[in-house]
Amino acid sequence: MSDSSMSRGSPPTPSPPTASAARPRPTGPATGPRGAGPRTGGAGQVTAAGPAAGGADDGLLASLAPLLTEWLPRQRWFAGKGRPIRGFTLVSATELLPCAARDSAAGLLHLLVRAHQGPYEDGAGGEGGVEGGAGGEADGDPGADAGVGDGAGAGVSADAGVGDGAAGPAGRATAGAGALAKPSSASRARRRPAAEPADCYQLLLGVLPPNPHGAGPPPADGAARAEPGPAAANGAGERAVAREAAALPPRLAHALIGRPATGPLAGALLYEALADPRQAALLLERLRLPGTLGPLRFRRAPGAAIEAGLTPRPLTAEQSNSSVVYGDAYILKVFRRIAPGINPDLEVALALARTGCRRVPPPTAWFEAAGPGAPATLGLLQPYLADCADGWQYALDQLARGADFTAAAYALGQATAEVHLALARSLPTAELGPPQIAHLTAAMSRRLDAAAGAVPALRPFRRALRGAYADLAALGDSGRAWPAQRIHGDLHLGQALRGTRDGRWSLIDFEGEPASPLAERRRLQPVVRDIAGMLRSFDYAAAVGAGGAHGGPGGAVAPREPREWARRCRAAYCAGYAAACGHDPRAEPELLRAYETDKAVYEVLYEARHRPDWLPVPLSAIRRLAGPAARDTA
Repeated sequence: MSDSSMSRGSPPTPSPPTASAARPRPTGPATGPRGAGPRTGGAGQVTAAGPAAGGADDGLLASLAPLLTEWLPRQRWFAGKGRPIRGFTLVSATELLPCAARDSAAGLLHLLVRAHQGPYEDGAGGEGGVEGGAGGEADGDPGADAGVGDGAGAGVSADAGVGDGAAGPAGRATAGAGALAKPSSASRARRRPAAEPADCYQLLLGVLPPNPHGAGPPPADGAARAEPGPAAANGAGERAVAREAAALPPRLAHALIGRPATGPLAGALLYEALADPRQAALLLERLRLPGTLGPLRFRRAPGAAIEAGLTPRPLTAEQSNSSVVYGDAYILKVFRRIAPGINPDLEVALALARTGCRRVPPPTAWFEAAGPGAPATLGLLQPYLADCADGWQYALDQLARGADFTAAAYALGQATAEVHLALARSLPTAELGPPQIAHLTAAMSRRLDAAAGAVPALRPFRRALRGAYADLAALGDSGRAWPAQRIHGDLHLGQALRGTRDGRWSLIDFEGEPASPLAERRRLQPVVRDIAGMLRSFDYAAAVGAGGAHGGPGGAVAPREPREWARRCRAAYCAGYAAACGHDPRAEPELLRAYETDKAVYEVLYEARHRPDWLPVPLSAIRRLAGPAARDTA
């Protein structure tokens, strides 16, 4: 799922100092540094302090591994839920605030860490890499604030040179000046083959020293230092966790990670830094004064000025990344799952800003991790659209009031078309000819067969649905071609914001489906994929609104009424799209039906696995798409 929480909003820097580098290895025991933290250099640039005496050694990640093994799977943005974590590899570690001091304020540690999951010896279960799609189910919720990204890769590559499979910003671990540790090996007897991919995550850890003022002495016994997790199953562990949580300010108790028993941070209390206003404020300050810090680069859009001293407020809605609002001026999205190359959310926003498109908030600043290839985007700051309503919630509110939504749907269609036109002007375009169409429809058919094999309720419709793909394939065989371009990639009502005063729509969150490889999210595709996603979102809104409580589908409204509401919205949206660009998506029914069918098939599989009570929602669409009037898709 892309972040509907971005839905509130939503100059060259000096070369980084030479960074020490070593080949990544799974983590293991050792000790760590006594290093100095960052300092601010001249001319508003950020530089890194040199390593302290003794340098950095191998203990940091090994000491953090037990804590991270328990904490990471509980985070909404962790993609590998349901599979055990077998080890970690440190990509980079950088102190944004000094972490080794005693009796001082909390430090701030930035980590890029690869999490290895699945069996080691037999190679089974190796789906934790970016290409394996780990987290596709967690991120693909077709409901309120989730898209139904299916990873259909029938487009063409946007441009060369962007990594699509490696799960980290560098093939080598970089520990710049100010970094805390080199990579080390924790489970050498069970080491994962080096070529096996692993997801890379960005972590921001607050580090409260063992004896901060007012926090009392650190616990003396090992149980009291135990991290949250299996130890909490017994009374001693529960008491230890309670003591640790009590050592944090009350507003941070929920952000507790734990207390390392060994390593350079032994005895310190670690917590999720974005929950701490002081730490979150530091990130904005780094972006306000761009520069480099070890492998990290902080950049600001030309001409952008960022106000100092804005109060940070982390957003608490579940999402596949983390977001912080500063005052009512900016929103910072911190990407959690990191891959090499520019994130589409930044790339598209930059391109649209160059065209003057006002439907998407322009980038104000961003930060990235340097590597031997393209830098990896770590975070994006954009204007916060405070006077806007989330499109999903607005639709549900209108349904609850019995108010008409067709005018809003028409305007949303216009906004979508304007964005598509701007993307075609600012980024590469291509054409999908017969070979690409054949590949596209074959992939759709394979997904249908796999879903029908898992969900018996889909099987009676399989033949008719395959006909939708066959109709499109026949057009391709006849020589028909379609334009392809950059699109949103995960468009639904939760990715649209409506101005509460002027009714103007904006689109946000162009990251695409986070579970898909970066190159796949940057592929050129027909705009109809976005359109199909929004049409399916109208169906979901109608079903949820019929439930009366905005919490799930139900029967509070007569069965025909929500379907009619969705039908009118779909027709209005397509009409608005046509009015803005001169092309009505309903004029190519075979293309639209194939893409909408592919979406609905994905939804059936998702709901059957995760929310069986919701299965009637996509099955209703399946019946419509498979029926005699299926070609009348609006």
